[in-house]
Amino acid sequence: MKTNKWLILIFLLLPLIFTACSTKTVEEDAKSIPVEVMKVETTTIAKDHYTMGKLSASEEVNVSSQARGTVKNVYFNEGNRVSKGVTLYTLDNGDLINDVNLSKGKLDKAVEDAKLKLHDAQTNFKNNEILYQAEAISRSNYDQALLAYNQAKLNYELAEKERDLNYKSLDAAVNDTIIKSPIDGIVSQRNIQPGEMNTTVDFVIVNLSPIVVKTNVSEDLINRISLGDEVKVIIQSGSKDEYSGKVSSINPVGVNNGNIYPVEIQIANDDFILKPGMFAEVYFKLEKAENQIQIPNKTILTRGNEQYVYIIKDNIPLKVPVQKGITNNGFVQIPEGLREGDLLVVKGQEYINENSQVTIINNVSLS
Repeated sequence: MKTNKWLILIFLLLPLIFTACSTKTVEEDAKSIPVEVMKVETTTIAKDHYTMGKLSASEEVNVSSQARGTVKNVYFNEGNRVSKGVTLYTLDNGDLINDVNLSKGKLDKAVEDAKLKLHDAQTNFKNNEILYQAEAISRSNYDQALLAYNQAKLNYELAEKERDLNYKSLDAAVNDTIIKSPIDGIVSQRNIQPGEMNTTVDFVIVNLSPIVVKTNVSEDLINRISLGDEVKVIIQSGSKDEYSGKVSSINPVGVNNGNIYPVEIQIANDDFILKPGMFAEVYFKLEKAENQIQIPNKTILTRGNEQYVYIIKDNIPLKVPVQKGITNNGFVQIPEGLREGDLLVVKGQEYINENSQVTIINNVSLS
């Protein structure tokens, strides 16, 4: 009977015991501060210098003819792609071609006449040579035949040289009426129409692959960049696409009182999406370090002259003093204090100290 009384008493006390334990757990959870953490990793970091630039053609050529005349045919319009050596337009050259053919005919006849005279002189010399060896003619007659042969040979050679030289000149005159593109590119200007007289600049051809970013850097930066350096370029064309370029030109002569230096950066543009006149954001990499710890700048707390972060070890917050290194795009290098693999508090660090109870609610990555 006594045993039953104890059992009844224990049964009545159990709800009170469970309620007390539950209340204690809730109180402990209420004291725990939620935090987000990130595993510290090493990476390659760089410090950028930002400036603005503008896109330009890498090559621009004005096309015109040495000859003046009436435009006969035009084969391309603005915006058309052209290849080096393709005919852009022609001048009316019918009369010129007739004159050229007539002149070439006269030159050919002069060479043919000289050739016939050389043949006759050579035949005469050989006959006189036989007679001289047979002592049938004098030395004087022999010498006269040799002199005539040598003169005929010289006249023939001169006639050939004159023909070849004049052929080049005549062909050049015709070629001046058939105007071809000197480069691969795109027609940016067409200033002529069939039936008009040609101008001083009939076509403008631009090369847009690669395309060039023209920008300027200050005197404190000019000696920190080199030809071939890789540069990040963001084109402000609506979507702000990112491109990789290379420094292709550094002007050593400053402008604007000598403290601004023009720099050019080449970007591949095989699809011709990038156009001259577009604005660009240019980022020069000035400092670069590998295997470095980099954390979000916002995770660093400051009290007086002290800068520190919190890491979580065995579910306990630890305060770690840090010094800032290279800062770039919201991240900062930490040369000392943190190690790869540490769990860095990235959210909620303002509300904790080394005596706080914490609950990790999310694990984020640097990327």
